[in-house]
Amino acid sequence: MAHGWISVRVVVWSIMCSFTANVRSSPCAEVHAPSAVVPIGSPVTASCYIKEDCPLTKGQDFHVEWPYQANLNYSDVANQNESIKEIIIHKFTDRIAMLHCAICRHEDCNVVAGVEIKAASPPPAPQNLTCLLNLTAPCSLLCTWNPGQETSSIPTNYTLHTEFGTQRFDYVLAPRKHFYRVPRNGFALFYTVHVHVEAVNALGRATSEHWEMDPMETVKLDAPEIQNVWTGKYGCLRHMWSLSEPQRWIVKRMFMEIRLTTMDGKVSDRKQVTFSKNGKSGKPVDVCDLLHGMNYQSEMRVRYLSSPWSEWSHPTVATTLIKAPAGHLVTWLKLLGQSANRRHRAELFWKPSLQFRANSMNVSYIVSLVRPLSQRNTVCNTSQQHCSFQIPVDVRKIHLTAVNTAGKSNPTEVAVYKRTERGPVPYLRVYPESEESVLTEWSSPVASAVSFYILEWKALHEASTISFEIVDKNQSSLVVAGLEPYQPYNISIYPKYNNGIGQPCTVMAYTRQKAPSKSPEPQFGEIRPSYVELYWDEIPLQQRNGIITSYRVFYWDDKNSVGVIDLEGTEQRVILKDLQPSSIYNIILMTSTTGGSINGTTVTVKTPSIDAFEIVLIVIPACVGLTLLFLGVFTCFSNNRCLKKCLWPMIPDPANSSIKKWTMANSQQDIPSFKEVKDPVLVYLSHFSLLSLSEKELWKGSPSTSEYLHCGKWSYDGKSVNDDHSDSSRDSGIYNSGSQSESVPYATVVFANSYRTQPAAPPAYLRSESTQPLLSEEEPCSPRPYEKMSTQAELSEADHFSTFQEDLGNKEERVSLWEDFPMLKSLEVKSINDQA
Repeated sequence: MAHGWISVRVVVWSIMCSFTANVRSSPCAEVHAPSAVVPIGSPVTASCYIKEDCPLTKGQDFHVEWPYQANLNYSDVANQNESIKEIIIHKFTDRIAMLHCAICRHEDCNVVAGVEIKAASPPPAPQNLTCLLNLTAPCSLLCTWNPGQETSSIPTNYTLHTEFGTQRFDYVLAPRKHFYRVPRNGFALFYTVHVHVEAVNALGRATSEHWEMDPMETVKLDAPEIQNVWTGKYGCLRHMWSLSEPQRWIVKRMFMEIRLTTMDGKVSDRKQVTFSKNGKSGKPVDVCDLLHGMNYQSEMRVRYLSSPWSEWSHPTVATTLIKAPAGHLVTWLKLLGQSANRRHRAELFWKPSLQFRANSMNVSYIVSLVRPLSQRNTVCNTSQQHCSFQIPVDVRKIHLTAVNTAGKSNPTEVAVYKRTERGPVPYLRVYPESEESVLTEWSSPVASAVSFYILEWKALHEASTISFEIVDKNQSSLVVAGLEPYQPYNISIYPKYNNGIGQPCTVMAYTRQKAPSKSPEPQFGEIRPSYVELYWDEIPLQQRNGIITSYRVFYWDDKNSVGVIDLEGTEQRVILKDLQPSSIYNIILMTSTTGGSINGTTVTVKTPSIDAFEIVLIVIPACVGLTLLFLGVFTCFSNNRCLKKCLWPMIPDPANSSIKKWTMANSQQDIPSFKEVKDPVLVYLSHFSLLSLSEKELWKGSPSTSEYLHCGKWSYDGKSVNDDHSDSSRDSGIYNSGSQSESVPYATVVFANSYRTQPAAPPAYLRSESTQPLLSEEEPCSPRPYEKMSTQAELSEADHFSTFQEDLGNKEERVSLWEDFPMLKSLEVKSINDQA
C-alpha cells in the first residue's frame, strides 16, 4: 500500500462523508459491503468498483487505494482487475466506521466513494420484571423492567406479553420505553397471570424470565382508617378500623399491623410496640399487654397476603385503665452536711426499677421520715423524681411511696447512710464511646471494703437533675448513655462503705469534642508605646464544645511582622511586648480544644507615641541621679580633711610638735563626747602596740622582755594582742621599719593589767613618711617598752610611765629616768581614776 496519499481534497471529502449517511456510489466508483450493521467483533469485507466512464481514469495511469485508518485492522485482497479493490477487516470493534475508496495518480489521491458500517450487539435480556396492581379507577397493572446495556447505534424494540387462561395479549412499545400500564382487560383478579418481555433489534432478540403472579398479591392498598379506639379491659385497647371506600370489597386474606407509641415524657423516651394480626375490614381488633393508665398513639397499615404494605393511617390517641403503682424504686440519698439544729441537709433521687409500674400518667411521690415509735413525718410530696429536705440525726430510715388516683404503691425503704471521711476511689477515667455515650472506668479503694458504687452524672449546660446508676462492688466500668454530643457533663462516683458513703471522685467529660462555636473577643487594658495588655472573658459553657486546651494570640503590624504567643487554657490575660510606638497592630485570638480550633474576629489597636510627659518621667530621674552622684563626688573631694583622713591620715612629727598640743588641737574634734566623762578623752599616739602582761611576767628579767624587743628592727607581732581586741589588731598589723614598711609604731605601751579593762580603745595612727629619728642616733635599738609606774607598793596604782628596767627597785629611781627622754616627757598619761 502506498503512503503519502493524503491531500487536502481527501481531508475535505472525508469531512463531507462524515456528515453523509451510507455513501455507496459516485460518478466514478461504488463501494459494496455485506451489511450496514454487523455484529461487534465480526470480520467485514468491502469492495470498491471503478466505473469505466470515470473522468479521473480516462487516459491516466491510476490505482485504487483504501485510505489508511488507524482504528481499523484490515488487509488487501489480491484482485486481477485493476478497477476492483477489496479489503477485509479482521475484527470490527468500532460502533460506527466510514470506509473510503480513492483513485490515485502517482502521489495524488481523490476519494470517490465510501460506505458507513455500524457495529452492534444483540439486545440483552430484560431483567427485574415487576408488576403492581392499582385498584384506583381505572384499574390497571403497571409493569416495569430493566433493559440492561442498550446499543445506541441501532434501536431496540420491546414487546410485553400477558396471558391468563386461554387469552393472550401483546403490547408493542416504542424504542427506549421500559414500562407499560396493562389495561383491565389484559389481566384477571384472583387468577394466575403469565407475564414476560421480549427485546428485538437488527441483530437478534432476547426474552426475560416468565413470571407467574396473582395481581391481587401485587396491589398496594390504600392506608386504612381507624374509626375508634377504647379500653375494654386492663392493659388492652380495642381498635375499630376499615379499608378505604373503593377497597372495602376486599374482606378476606387481610393482614394488619398496629403500632402503638407511649405519649408520656419526651419524644426520645417514647416506646413503640407493633402487633401483627389478621382480620376483616370492619371487625374490631384487641391489642393487650399494655401499660396501665398510659396514653398510647395508635397507627395501622394493611396488606393482602404478601402484597406490599400500605402507608400508615392517621394516628389516634387512647388511654388504658389506671391501676395503683406497683414495684419498687431505685434511690440515691446524698447527705450534704449538718446544720446548726442537728439536722442533715439531704437530697434524694429516684428512678423506676425494671419491675416498677406507674400504671398511670400522673404519678406523685411522697417522702416520709421514719421516726422512733413508728412515727412518720412527710417531708416531700412531688411529681418530680428528686427532693431536698432535712433529716434529724435520730432518723435511720426514709420511706418513698408512689401515688396515683387508683392508690399507693408499697413504700420503698431508703437507708440513711451518713457521709464519712474515707477516701474516694484512686482514679476515675472517662472515654468517649459514641456520639451519645461515654465509657467510665475506676479502681477500687485499696484495703477498703466497698458494698457498692453510685455513679452519677449531670449536664452542666442546662438546669437538669442528676442521673445515677447503682453499680455492683465487683464492677469497675460502666457505659453511660443518653448524653448529648459536644456538651459538658460532670461525672462522679461514690464508694459505699459499711459505715457510710465515701468521698466522691469527679471529672468533667464530653462524648465528642469539636472546635468552639466562637472565640472570645479580646479587650484592651493598658496601652503603652511599647506594649499592649489584652484580656478576654470565658466562652459560655454551651458554646465551648469541649475542654479549652490553649489560646494562641497572633498580632502583626503594617510591615507584616508577625508575633505569636501561646497560652494555657486557664490563662485569660497576656501582654504584647516590644511593640513599636505609633503603630497599628492587628490581633486575632485562636481558641483550641482537642476537637479543633477556631479564630476570632480581628481587632485593631494603635500604640501611642512617646509624649513629653513620659520623656520628663524618664529624663528627670536620670538627671537627679547624675546630680546626686556629682554632688557626692564633689563633696568628697572638697572636704579635704575628711578625705585625707580616709585616704591618708595626717601624723604629726614628734620632733617638731608637742603630743599634748597635737592631741587637743587636731584630734579631739573627732572624739565623741560622753556626759559621764568629765575630762576630755585622751588621744594617744599615732600607733600603739599594746602588751598585756601579767604582774609576774612584768618584773621578770630581760629574757621575758626580749620576746618583744629586737635590736636592729622594731616589729610588732599581732599574736601578742588579745584576739578579742580585733579592731586594734586590724589597725596595727605587722610593721617593719627596717625593710619595707613605710610607717612604724610610735611606741609600745605595756600595761600591768589587761588593756581590756580600759574604758575605751585607743585609735590607731600611722606615722607618715617622716625622716625624724625617734631617738638619738647613738641609740642602737628602738626604744624600750614603757610601763605605768606605781607611786605606791602595787603596780595598779602607778600614775605615770617610766623605763622598764629590772634593776630599779624604788620609786625615786623610776621617776628620775624621765629626764633621760626629754622628747617623750609629754608622754605621761594619767589615768582617769587619778584625774578624778
